[in-house]
Amino acid sequence: MSTRKSAPKRQSGKKPAATARKRGAAKPTITPQIQLSQNLQREIFAVILVFLGLLTLLFSTFSGDQGVIGTQWNTAVARAFGTGKVLVPVALGILGGLMIFQERFSDNRLSGANILGTLMVLLSLLMLLEYPGYEIHREHPEFHVGAGGGVVGQTLLTILISGIGKGGALLFAVTIGLIGIMLTFNLTLRQIMAALLYYTGGLRILGRRLVGAPVQRAPMFDDYPEEHYRPLELPAPQAMPKVSNKRRQAIIEDTTSQEVMLTPIAERPAQASLFNRDLPDPSRPPRRKEVAPPPVAPNGSTSMAPTKRLKPADDAKANQQKASAEEAAFIEPDEALTHRAWPLPTLPTLDDFVEGQIGDEEKREKARIIEETLASFRVEARVVEANTGPAVTQFALQPAIGVKINKITSLQNDLALALAAPSLRIEAPVPGRSVVGIEIPNSAIATVAMRDVIGSEDFDAKRGKLKIPLGKDVSGNVVIADLAKMPHLLVAGSTGSGKSICINSIIISLLMKHTPNELKFIMVDPKMVELIVYNNIPHLLTPVVTELERVVSSLKWAVREMERRYKVFAKGGFRNLESYMQAARKRPDLEPMPYIVVIIDELADLMMLAPDEVETLICRLAQMARATGIHLILATQRPSVDVVTGLIKANFPTRIAFAVTSQIDSRVILDTPGAEQLLGRGDMLYLAVDAAKAIRVQGTFVSDGEVERVVQFWRLQIPPELAQANGSNTGTATNAQAAPAANSQTSMGDVFLQADEQDELLPKAIELVRQHQRASASMLQRRLRIGYSKAAQLIELLEQRGIVGPAEGSRSREVLNPNQGAQASDE
Repeated sequence: MSTRKSAPKRQSGKKPAATARKRGAAKPTITPQIQLSQNLQREIFAVILVFLGLLTLLFSTFSGDQGVIGTQWNTAVARAFGTGKVLVPVALGILGGLMIFQERFSDNRLSGANILGTLMVLLSLLMLLEYPGYEIHREHPEFHVGAGGGVVGQTLLTILISGIGKGGALLFAVTIGLIGIMLTFNLTLRQIMAALLYYTGGLRILGRRLVGAPVQRAPMFDDYPEEHYRPLELPAPQAMPKVSNKRRQAIIEDTTSQEVMLTPIAERPAQASLFNRDLPDPSRPPRRKEVAPPPVAPNGSTSMAPTKRLKPADDAKANQQKASAEEAAFIEPDEALTHRAWPLPTLPTLDDFVEGQIGDEEKREKARIIEETLASFRVEARVVEANTGPAVTQFALQPAIGVKINKITSLQNDLALALAAPSLRIEAPVPGRSVVGIEIPNSAIATVAMRDVIGSEDFDAKRGKLKIPLGKDVSGNVVIADLAKMPHLLVAGSTGSGKSICINSIIISLLMKHTPNELKFIMVDPKMVELIVYNNIPHLLTPVVTELERVVSSLKWAVREMERRYKVFAKGGFRNLESYMQAARKRPDLEPMPYIVVIIDELADLMMLAPDEVETLICRLAQMARATGIHLILATQRPSVDVVTGLIKANFPTRIAFAVTSQIDSRVILDTPGAEQLLGRGDMLYLAVDAAKAIRVQGTFVSDGEVERVVQFWRLQIPPELAQANGSNTGTATNAQAAPAANSQTSMGDVFLQADEQDELLPKAIELVRQHQRASASMLQRRLRIGYSKAAQLIELLEQRGIVGPAEGSRSREVLNPNQGAQASDE
């Protein structure tokens, strides 16, 4: 009995030993818990490489007390690499830097190609250093210690020269150096050449500015030879129903036969603008007729005086002829520019930023405060998840069974007090989940870099024609929208909330991914500071419009272009631009049509100037232009009901609201409160066309330097022959619009006023100016009972005919020649 009892004791005594052995054997299975991560291993190895590089640099630079190991190391490096010993710390530093900052690149690990590329660059430089003194070092080895490319460079050159000669060895060294650069930095040869051209162009412009020489800015368009043209097949013109084709041809021939000068023409070509070259009347087919040169005086200078005074009706006919000729001048260079391949900017053009992260301990502390605060008000709930975004951290709160959501939302101010948060937003419930989201601002708002969003896998995987990276949501996920599906976007927010940066990020993202063959812009910037930087890029249909009276005309052009495209679609049986472009790739008789994005930076100013016309044109484009590839982006800093009207909201289902001052403004934009609780600095609520509720997004940030680099990249892509031929013809839109008479621009009335309207209104306007001896748009608006835009058109027509002078601020224009106006009116 005792034996039986003792046996179990012995067995029980052995059992712990066996268990201990098993535990000892099982210890290796938990080693991964203390094993270093791959990122940490890589960074430790990178630090070691950088340390060796700095140590080598120290030994080779300072000849002081180096110690035994330092002296032997320096001697070995000098004998092996010669003068190229300074390249050893550089190569080690590059390898270490690539390993440390590898997360900034597309791959998360240092590949063998990077190491091989660095080694190839090092060997190439050693051979190039050894090449000039190769013969001397070979005949006098005593001179070779610490000189040239060292033993490594001499050995490699000896092998290559014996096989392919000195010339072949030199070419081989240069080739493997170039290949090594491509492998080290993961760059293609095209990217390397583009970078060289970009930086050399920038240095050239900087040098010209330093010596005071004028810098030629890249022009928009210029005349091209006839062989670059391709005729367009468009529907029959229907813009002027009261004038037949036969009568129109007779007028053109009659006008062409007369040598008539309506306005003085300077020797320097006129500045291209929206109203003479850049925006043709889409209802008429382009003409290829040569334009007769201006009459030349006997002394060889251009004639500055008119030879004949025409009647107002004849003025309209002559202006129509001139508009048609200038219209062809716009189409021809644009058509020529589309017949070339355009490179796209690369990601290194954009900046990279380091994102800040909130610690796990801080998250746990805030979650504890939330649960305790709710429990003090007898609301049972627990935090089940915490998602950190760039600006806020969202705590997913799961209430207990029987707890009403309004009990949690009513405690919003109490939670903000307990958390010491400047503002707090509750999303109840989170769409698609059975939790309540409590969004608390982070201690520091992280910057969402455009480079990180565009270079992400989510952006590449997103399908869309006009992809826009909006930013990151409260969970840190990338938010990407497609402008082609929106199809129009309304952006509103108070001053300083990030509205302008959002517009710039949208433009830059489109410029990074689309060539001028695929996308065109019409930009309206009444403030003359936000979008004026984009002048002279090939994507612009016209220089940035800064004068408010010209905006209506540009919108009318967009409407006419929409109608023209619909006629082309109807003739070919196409439903939208996408199906038309698919057919155009296979059929050479179809002219490609780019997407057109109309961006208006400040809608409030336009609604104050001409509310009825602006609202009508915007609504018509918003309702019908989607299928033709024309999209609108409206921005305003005054989201009131008289600016963002009900009709505009109904046609803009996709909206972005930045921080506003009141809940009323938030309801005007989104039809729901919430924007008044945003933090500013890019914090937005994005309401998608297919979403039931708005989501919170931290917008992408684009610096002024990034904008300038991308714009400069596209300016340098314009062919040099255009830059030289049209360099004196291109300037900023501000200068062109400030002095329209000096540049002899065709006024908007020549493009958008019909002949019968000119016959009826122009004599009355001349008579009013003659009677009152002053001219202003407001006076014509009151006296003739017309809209402001039409009154402004008449004022420009009077200025073009030399009846009134240029604008002088808010004062009335000076009447230059009242007798001339009376004669024209009587005729």
